[in-house]
Amino acid sequence: MPDGIPELDAAIRARHLLKHPFYRAWSSGELPMENLREYAKQYYHFEREFPRYVASAYSKLTDPVGRRVLLENLIDEEGRDPTHPELWLQFANSIGVRRDAVVRSRPRPTTASLRRAYERMTFDGTAPEALGALYSYESIFPEVAAEKSRGLRENYHITDPQAHEFFRVHTDADVAHSGAERKLLRRELQGHPRARNEALAAAERAMTGWWRFLDDFTP
Repeated sequence: MPDGIPELDAAIRARHLLKHPFYRAWSSGELPMENLREYAKQYYHFEREFPRYVASAYSKLTDPVGRRVLLENLIDEEGRDPTHPELWLQFANSIGVRRDAVVRSRPRPTTASLRRAYERMTFDGTAPEALGALYSYESIFPEVAAEKSRGLRENYHITDPQAHEFFRVHTDADVAHSGAERKLLRRELQGHPRARNEALAAAERAMTGWWRFLDDFTP
C-alpha cells in the first residue's frame, strides 16, 4: 500500500527554502548584512519555540518506540548545553547582534504567523499533521545549514567557529532527526489516506509559512 512519503517529499522539494530569493541572495553574497542581522533576530523567535513543537508531537504518539525517537530529538534541541537556541544566539552575536537585542526584539507579523501555524499543527493537530510539520522543516535543514555556513565563509568572510556551530550541529543532527521522522510518518500513513492528506497539508502549510517569513528579509 502507498505510504504517501514520495508525495510529501515532492511537495517539500517544490518549495525548498534554498529556492527562495532570500537564500539565493545569501548564497551569492548579495544579501545585505542589515537584512541578515534582522533575520537573525526574528529566526530566534521560532528556534526558541521549536522544542515545544517536538514535545507536542511526542505527546501525540502512542508507540513508545516512536516517542523515544522524538525524545532524542528533544534532548538534542535543549537537553544539553549549549542548547540550540543558545547556539543561535552565538551566531547572532558573531554577526554583530547582541544577545539582549535578539531576546528583546518583537516578533514581526510573519514570524508570529509562522509560529501560530506550527502551534496549530503540533499542539492542536493530529499525529500525522505534527510529524508532517516537523519533517518539512528538518528534512531539508541539513542542506540549508550547510549552504548558510558556506555563504558566511565565502561571501561575508565570517570564520569565527561560534558563527558556524549552529549550522554544523544541524547539518549532522537533522539528517538523523528527519530520517527517524520519515520512518514514523511511514508507519502513521501506511494504508491511511486521511492521514496522508493531513501530513501533506501540514507540510504545505509549513512551507508557505517559511516562504512568507523569508519574504520579510529579501532585498
